[in-house]
Amino acid sequence: MAQRNISSRLMRTRYNTKHQSLMTQMSIPSPVLSTLSDVHAYAHAQRVACYLVGGMIRDQLLGRTPAYWNVDLAVARDAIEFARALATHLHGAFVPLDEQEDCARIVVTRESQRIELDVSAFRGPTLEDDLRHRDFTINAMAVALEDWLRQPHDPQPVIDPLKGRAALTHRQVVACFPGTFDEDPVRIFRAFRFASQLDFTIDPAIPPLITRAVALLSRVSGERIRDELLAIFETDRAHPAIQALNAVGALDVVFPELIPGRGLEQGGYHHLDVLGHQVETVAQADRFLAEFAEFSAPLRQPMATYCAEQLVERRSRKSLIKLAGLLHDVGKPARRTVEPDGEIWFLGHEHTGAELATNIVERLRLSNREGEMVCQLVLHHLRPGFLSREPVVTRRAMYRFFKELGDNGPACLLTWWADRMATRGPQSRLDQIDQQRARLEELLNAYFFKADEVVKPPRLIGGHQLMTALHLQPGPLIGELLGAIEEAQAEGRIHSPEEALALARERLKAPGQTA
Repeated sequence: MAQRNISSRLMRTRYNTKHQSLMTQMSIPSPVLSTLSDVHAYAHAQRVACYLVGGMIRDQLLGRTPAYWNVDLAVARDAIEFARALATHLHGAFVPLDEQEDCARIVVTRESQRIELDVSAFRGPTLEDDLRHRDFTINAMAVALEDWLRQPHDPQPVIDPLKGRAALTHRQVVACFPGTFDEDPVRIFRAFRFASQLDFTIDPAIPPLITRAVALLSRVSGERIRDELLAIFETDRAHPAIQALNAVGALDVVFPELIPGRGLEQGGYHHLDVLGHQVETVAQADRFLAEFAEFSAPLRQPMATYCAEQLVERRSRKSLIKLAGLLHDVGKPARRTVEPDGEIWFLGHEHTGAELATNIVERLRLSNREGEMVCQLVLHHLRPGFLSREPVVTRRAMYRFFKELGDNGPACLLTWWADRMATRGPQSRLDQIDQQRARLEELLNAYFFKADEVVKPPRLIGGHQLMTALHLQPGPLIGELLGAIEEAQAEGRIHSPEEALALARERLKAPGQTA
């Protein structure tokens, strides 16, 4: 369906052979138009020729409205100096990006619309030289800002020395020049990111160029790898990209912890080796996180909203669930044992995996909240499976699961589900899948629809009330009593402050408890 939709958009694109005009369907918000108009007025007053380049032009030609308004602007020289003065003129924030490459960012907010303007100097004497030294031909097109403003919904003429429009028509990512990956190895990830986001194919000439440059990825900062990787995971086509990055050796450089899992047999219960299973887990997450169609209708929208929540700007839970899916069994090689009867075990691999994941998230420079989430998902990815085997999931079990995982609980359930669906492949029993899905939905329903009852019930009594009523001193005991009260409340055993006090008194009478 996605391929057909993109193809139909391209078919609706019309070229006028006389004027080389282009009919597009991209919606441009008025704050973006007014900002670019102000940019042009300032540039014109300063006698600076300014060009729209890269992603904005690409997306217009595709009729694709971007999720974020990041506009690339090119000037002949002194880009940082120009951008600093322009930021002041626009009352925006100035952010230097790379002094050596002479580029900077201006962040403007108009009518609640955030707009990023990335200003860079030509990579060569002329605009055409600049375009020829960009990453991919689909990003190597430009329109003079003055020309663009005359017809913003039908920009012309498009400056296209490397036939980027032809690449768009063929839905293909093509390198601008043979050394593109040697010049900036992170473009290896960018190539597959664009293929995933746009549902494009990779030009057959690219893999040999990547193979030549893949070892250089070790020089790329964790932040840049992180941004490209999570952008891949944000799409519904992450699996083909991860599979390709694995095939060209890029995963080995970025995640050497995954290498021991390649070719490592897991026994009859699994149909893939360890690394193959981890990559397949991403495929399963792609499948059901796209629309949540296999889950009950009332759960779909809450799950979609939950997964779309951004823990850091432009990085959602959805992308982190897929990262955790790729890493969830990273501890297995170190914990693999083979019994005399030939049975294979990986006891404790979740703990080893969480330790390895801690190093990985630090290397990727994830935020504390993101890193904690990924490590929790790796550490606890087996727990939903244990719960799913129970004939009944008790309220106490639900409470304790979410008490431990908090708001990462649903993400843990979805990581396990991707793991479960990747485990046996065609050997899976449908009755088991249905039974386990039912248990999964019980836990999800508790989180989304019964939080006040089961997950985090409203407090019946506070710590000061406990200390006053029971003549207790501040200390760890107060927290223990409040925890016991909350658990009993979640189980449905107590319902009032009086019952909470009674429970606390009973626990104080238990052996080993002191006031």
